[in-house]
Amino acid sequence: MTIVQRVPVMVVASMLAAASVTAVVAQGPGVGAAGSGEVATGAVAAQLKLAGELVAKGDAAEAEKVLRGAVAADRTMESKRALADFLMNRPMTRELAAEVLRLLGELSEDQTKAGAEALTVGLMRRLIPPAEVDGWMGRLRSHPGVTPLMLVAVDRIEMGMKPGERGEIAARAVKRLEGAAVGDREDGVRMLTEMGEFKLALPLLSREEAVMDEGKLGAWSAVRIGLEEWGEILEVMAMPGLPISESMQKLLKGRALIGTGKVEEGRALCQEACRDGKVKPEERAGLFALLASLREPALFEEELRLVLGDSGAAGLVMRAVVPVLRRSRDARVMHHLYELAAGSAVLGKDPEVQAKHSYYRMILGMPEKAAQLEERLNAAPLAAGPRVTYVLGLLQEGKGEQALRELQIRKPPLEESKMEPSQIAVVAGVLAATGHGQDAAAVAGRVALPALTVQEAEWLGGQLEKAGLLKVPAAGGAGVAEAEPRATGWQRSVARYGFDLLLVAGAYALWVIWRKFIRKSA
Repeated sequence: MTIVQRVPVMVVASMLAAASVTAVVAQGPGVGAAGSGEVATGAVAAQLKLAGELVAKGDAAEAEKVLRGAVAADRTMESKRALADFLMNRPMTRELAAEVLRLLGELSEDQTKAGAEALTVGLMRRLIPPAEVDGWMGRLRSHPGVTPLMLVAVDRIEMGMKPGERGEIAARAVKRLEGAAVGDREDGVRMLTEMGEFKLALPLLSREEAVMDEGKLGAWSAVRIGLEEWGEILEVMAMPGLPISESMQKLLKGRALIGTGKVEEGRALCQEACRDGKVKPEERAGLFALLASLREPALFEEELRLVLGDSGAAGLVMRAVVPVLRRSRDARVMHHLYELAAGSAVLGKDPEVQAKHSYYRMILGMPEKAAQLEERLNAAPLAAGPRVTYVLGLLQEGKGEQALRELQIRKPPLEESKMEPSQIAVVAGVLAATGHGQDAAAVAGRVALPALTVQEAEWLGGQLEKAGLLKVPAAGGAGVAEAEPRATGWQRSVARYGFDLLLVAGAYALWVIWRKFIRKSA
């Protein structure tokens, strides 16, 4: 079976852009910012320390009580940041979202970088009511503490909100970045490549700047691959002392050779890179994230089947390629990926893999037995994937109230900040199906719809529509998405727009960073 894929933006570029933009708030509002001018008293500092210890012990209720006491006793920025950070890592309700938004608004009054971070957090966490988003973006752009990376973040947000103005927004970003520091231009290149604006990104990094380090070479290469300038890639790969591993050089050179017509030679070099026994599992994961982006469907699936039999690398490779392939916005792609993983000797019995396989089956309209899904949940009771899949199975069988009880009563509670957009969408769908319209709308409003597959967005829109709520367009209001993606094979993996090498720390490292940031306040 051929994997269906239609990824409209660069994989690694989007992952690197997500990680770098999210790094704006990587420490979260809970960390006091130097220069804020306000320092908590000794007593309040002790309360904040105690709250951290309680969180570590899993006593969220007592930690919240201590944090609220700290804010009441001494309303410094530091105590507000700690409370906002804590609340954003709790199951999010309408009331809680409103409180977090109020806290972020107060924090944004700080005229240092910390205040600008609060505005960025609110925008990236989709906590801002739609009517107020433009105002928050304007405040961030004019904030004295804003950084170039934050400006890139707000550009990306605005592009998502106003796809029809994407070219104008990108052009303004390029003008702002002209003459900026090389690191800022690197961030801009990632943002532009993620949006498919390769020609605009082209002049922002020179070849001499690109070979300075892994990240810059990744950003530079993404643009050239997006424009299919294989000759330039070959020229750079021939340079001595490149800041990337030998296996990455082989894979890039191999793909460039294929692009210039030397197919057999290029395929052999790619296979040599993927099968090198000296390559560590983490680096292998990065190689497969890159390979998934290179529009060579048969080669990718052939190598993927092999690596899924490697107990040392299979799990890492899956974590690396999933974000790549989700860029297709096609649930059929993801279903086939998990079908391969579920059929492998190494990952076949993994509860998360089994749950994801069943999840995508249901999203595509295939039946699953809730009883079997419950067995998998019981085998991994702390994992969000099996639980959300079980809830979806109950809803599919018409047991909405039982699905809602699973979400509300089963411990530990699901924390929105640790959930994937698709999982949050299921929660919104359950709320809509059980008559909790306002809560459903509030939760759905925080789902980054462009991060859903088209089928997931349609499913969520259908649930909201049946509940009498505003229908959610499949495109998510942030980009063009077809009602039914075309079946064109793995080659649609970043087919039109290329990739970014995932060079900074490898696919697995970036995945860990992203999960870490999600757990914080990004």
